[in-house]
Amino acid sequence: MIGIYAHHHGSGHLQRCREIQKQLALLGERAVILSTADSADVVLADDAMDNRKRPHGRAMTAGGTLHYAPYGNRDLQSRMAQIAQWIADNNPKAFYVDVSVEVGALVRLLGVPVITLAMPGLRDDAPHQIAYTQADAIIAAWPSWVELPDHLHAHASRVHAVGGISRLHMREQVHRDSTHVVVMAGKGGATWEPSDWAGVEAACEGYRFTYLEGDNRVDDPTEILSAAGVVVSAGGQNSIADLAVTHTPAILLPQPRPFIEQKLNARQVQRAGLALVAETFPAPDTWPELLRRAAALKPDWSRWETEGAARRAAEVIARVAGQASQRIAIVSLADANRAAHLTHQVNLTPEGTEHITVALADAHALRKAVPKSTVVAGQRNLAAARNLAARTAIERGAEILIFLDADCVASGDLVGGYVEALATHPGAVVAGPVTYMAPGELRTINPDPHPARPNPAPGEVVKASDYNLFWSLSFALRAETWQRIEETFGGFDPGFSGYGGEDTDFARVVHERGFRHGWLGDARAYHQHHEIESPPVRHVDAIVRNAAIFHDRWGVWPMTTWLNAFAELGLVECHDGRWQRTQARDAPAVPERQTLGTTSRAQPRSGHV
Repeated sequence: MIGIYAHHHGSGHLQRCREIQKQLALLGERAVILSTADSADVVLADDAMDNRKRPHGRAMTAGGTLHYAPYGNRDLQSRMAQIAQWIADNNPKAFYVDVSVEVGALVRLLGVPVITLAMPGLRDDAPHQIAYTQADAIIAAWPSWVELPDHLHAHASRVHAVGGISRLHMREQVHRDSTHVVVMAGKGGATWEPSDWAGVEAACEGYRFTYLEGDNRVDDPTEILSAAGVVVSAGGQNSIADLAVTHTPAILLPQPRPFIEQKLNARQVQRAGLALVAETFPAPDTWPELLRRAAALKPDWSRWETEGAARRAAEVIARVAGQASQRIAIVSLADANRAAHLTHQVNLTPEGTEHITVALADAHALRKAVPKSTVVAGQRNLAAARNLAARTAIERGAEILIFLDADCVASGDLVGGYVEALATHPGAVVAGPVTYMAPGELRTINPDPHPARPNPAPGEVVKASDYNLFWSLSFALRAETWQRIEETFGGFDPGFSGYGGEDTDFARVVHERGFRHGWLGDARAYHQHHEIESPPVRHVDAIVRNAAIFHDRWGVWPMTTWLNAFAELGLVECHDGRWQRTQARDAPAVPERQTLGTTSRAQPRSGHV
């Protein structure tokens, strides 16, 4: 069962919900619409107040965090109680809200995944931002090419632009009457008066006008719109989608609505060359030219992407419903030297996400340090430890595996970003950007990612073009993908022992065996400061050995920055195209220790070919 809430203002919300409900049924999902509207499946109490009795300020908005929460409104209490009781009786897998900040918050508080609609307009206010933050997915009923509004950038990974949703379905095209003008206003009302149109008709000799507003409405205006020479319409989402389905030349007169939604919606249409827009009612004598220009537009309304839009919205809802109970695990490797860093990582892991630590050593100490993590004893071989971490997570029921180095912490959007990316690219290995923090710094905001790695825009997944850039600090994949990797080539190669090379080799094999790898802009991790050796002299033998294994397999040398630095110290030499240890194996004094910070960053330990 899936719940759907349809806002009662205007008819567009309910119409849109009906179309989505039909598509959910075709996907095998039963959905029930709750609304104040009389035609809803479950009719809710009307909580509208007389304007003269409406409270103001905090008494209405809960300190600006909600849009409508008036003190003492018994109808509101009844309405919310109805929704809560329906949820208690039906235990829905997910709930689509079109639209209400308050209903969305109630549903989520009752433990149900929420999908909300992103309405057009300027919605950077706190209530809308709260609703978007709480939502598991955000459906935008506009085309995919529309630039994401600034107020949605923080939620980009969860926004799905599905195209305009219309209840109409185009039938055989009929002949358009160039002299027939249809005026269409939504149920939300319009600012124009009959007298305004009387003046227009008088100025437009040779045209006839039909008015689809007030009591003169039709259940299915498809035929009328398809035959009209020009349609004059308000700028609501549904009206525009209806015009797109019927490919009708149009003039939009956006009406005053909250958050200037119709004005901004109409501007997008105008920029795309799909209709003329007049933000104020034009003078009567200008209408003949307006109608002529509109009729000559020949708009490519297919750009509004109405075909399949309701289906795409239903698929988003169904996917959230299916993912609601999926288990996610963050897996990490550590020994006692990283206990403090690991503690920060575990304590910042989102509730509901399991944390698993493979102890490279010191398992007992780590169990005491991070009691909230499941600690399993492993070995110092990094490749073998990662393989063990994945197997352990899967054995414990994890469906999504997030690998995060012990010295990293997750941003608030890391888990959600990975989950959303893997829903869209289920067979991929995806990696997010990593920001290196300065000494004494601990944060999960204000990213400044390492410049050596891709940093896609929020919500963007970029296909990897250089597999040598993969690093194991932060990446994720689905459990079934890991199992296919294990079956295909075993995972990380334990032949790389000690320090370096195993993650670059893994990425190369992933690519060679046909698995996808991409970079994700939202899953941000933050690397905690600690001192490092540069170059890592203590690991010179392991690096030379692992570099040789890598070279023999792939024909190129990895970690060349370090190899060259070792050569300057007399620790290695390149002879006949092969790097090898020098005869004198006594290491010189350890170089001055360097630090990782936001301004001075270390070279990645592997992946540098």
